[in-house]
Amino acid sequence: MEEEIPRAAAANRGLRVAVSVVASIAVLALVAVVVMALQRGDGGKANQGSPPDTGRVSLTKADLARLVADHASALRAKDESAFLAPFSGTAKDGQRRTYANLQKVPFKETGFEIRHVNGRLENSFGGGVKVELDVAFVHQLDGVDATPVQEGYRWTVERKSADDHPAVTAVAGMPYMKLRPDDADRFVAYPAPWDLYPDLRVTRTAHIVLMNSAEQDSAARAAAPRLEQAAQNLLNTWRSKGPLGRPVAPGFALTLEPDATKFATLYGQGGRAGGEAGIAVEMQRPHALDRPFGGSRLLVKDPAVRVGAHEMTHAMLMPLTGEIQVTGLGGTQNWVIEGIAEYLAGGGLDDRGGLSALKRTGFTGRLPEQLMFYSGTATRQAANYELGRLALKFMADKYGEDKMFAFVAAQYAQPDGLDRQIKDATGLDTPAFTAAWADYVRSTLK
Repeated sequence: MEEEIPRAAAANRGLRVAVSVVASIAVLALVAVVVMALQRGDGGKANQGSPPDTGRVSLTKADLARLVADHASALRAKDESAFLAPFSGTAKDGQRRTYANLQKVPFKETGFEIRHVNGRLENSFGGGVKVELDVAFVHQLDGVDATPVQEGYRWTVERKSADDHPAVTAVAGMPYMKLRPDDADRFVAYPAPWDLYPDLRVTRTAHIVLMNSAEQDSAARAAAPRLEQAAQNLLNTWRSKGPLGRPVAPGFALTLEPDATKFATLYGQGGRAGGEAGIAVEMQRPHALDRPFGGSRLLVKDPAVRVGAHEMTHAMLMPLTGEIQVTGLGGTQNWVIEGIAEYLAGGGLDDRGGLSALKRTGFTGRLPEQLMFYSGTATRQAANYELGRLALKFMADKYGEDKMFAFVAAQYAQPDGLDRQIKDATGLDTPAFTAAWADYVRSTLK
């Protein structure tokens, strides 16, 4: 993605002009010139007889670049006054809270980068200028993120007159493009806990950064030692048996949020509450399509270690993800993603009743379908999770955990290589592996 700020296309403007049927041709011509000037966005300088340039107000690329650079420098220098200087009104109040929260977070690095500007940078007709500036907060949590990641803000930037400094009058999230009109409004990892909570509380262990509201601070602190032990177990298992040269996440960022609405709002999910006990939200690397995720942010509704370990497995493996694929079609097989999380979180055992769910739904002898994996009843979904766990457990029991872990890492990195990856791990083609695995599942269900 280019760093240069693209100049936004001229906004569509409607100009309603009431013209009497007896209006002269001269009046119509003048209206036409004004319309052309508005559509051109150049003050009409190219049109002979257009109004003179008076009261021009503009924002330049240099203005916006300086605004963002100064903001980044202020955060690194821990200069609250400079950090808040460009903001006004309620935006300043919100950023004052965000600044205080950011001081509590263990960042390895921080910065702000311009992504896009929406709106016209110049007004030649005496009014002010207002644009929407998409700004990435590029940051890396110390001991958590494998690489820098980004959160996306959308600033409303105004300059009311040529003599005024640019001011940020509103702050929201940088939106994702919607694929369908009824899709939820999703944002690039916004709001983070430092944006949402009035008084962020941070607890750090050797491998976990817990970021919570004041209301959940006590429960989070109580759970921290147990979650830390689970994190150590996961990392030690992968490091001892996983493939060399495939770096995973070094640690985990976790938020305990039992409120369903806040849970569904954090990190840009769109606010539509679901029934998940926990989720892992991927964090984008700036400018990256290959190896697109530098880390994850974990949300859990209760501090149970089993849920936390499942989500930490997702987070640990997220940096292995290869090129961005079409969600649900070309990505890593869901039975691999959920199967390895269940396998590691449960110590290879069925500790959540997955076999019971599989018995109730029936076993067809096939691996779960990619597009249908998360659909159906809760029992059907639990059965799909168990099928994934059993596929990887079969592979580990018969061919060794090192082979199974290498298979998982390869599938994350190159989702379209499933047949070759099964062959590398087991020596079998996919139909033969599926048949052998199906016999294993049937014997397990007896």
